[in-house]
Amino acid sequence: MDLDLGTTLIGAVSVVICVAPFVLVTRSVKKKEKAMLRSLSNFADQDNCKIHEHEYVGDFIIGMDTNKKAVFFYKEEKGATEKLSVNLKDVKNCKVSKIGKSVRKNGKVEQTVERIELVFNTNPSASQDIVFELFNSQNNLQLNGELQTAETWANKVNGIV
Repeated sequence: MDLDLGTTLIGAVSVVICVAPFVLVTRSVKKKEKAMLRSLSNFADQDNCKIHEHEYVGDFIIGMDTNKKAVFFYKEEKGATEKLSVNLKDVKNCKVSKIGKSVRKNGKVEQTVERIELVFNTNPSASQDIVFELFNSQNNLQLNGELQTAETWANKVNGIV
């Protein structure tokens, strides 16, 4: 079976056209993750900490200095940045707060998630609880792993405190 040059060329161009968007999106996500990690690391450097483990999810990154037992949060959304940190020696426990409402639709009750927060309950000596807002339905249309990330980090923190 002989393929002529034109058919081979059309096939090669078709493959490139189909694959290129996936490659470009992946590169863009990796580039944004590196930039967010750099920003988180710079924020941690202000407290003389280093990020040993981190997790990037869309518009935020969360990381921890396992030696100094500190957690850092960096979020970029709509041109604004939010930077928060918590020293785990001031924390009693950490919990996931899933805030939503029930909506009746076609005779069925559906739960909608409006916010997902990681709440650090602090000792009485510390000023107040610290809240990392991972998801807000006013800013994001759908969940993208924020609940799983919150549960993972709550377990990590509770394993340390």
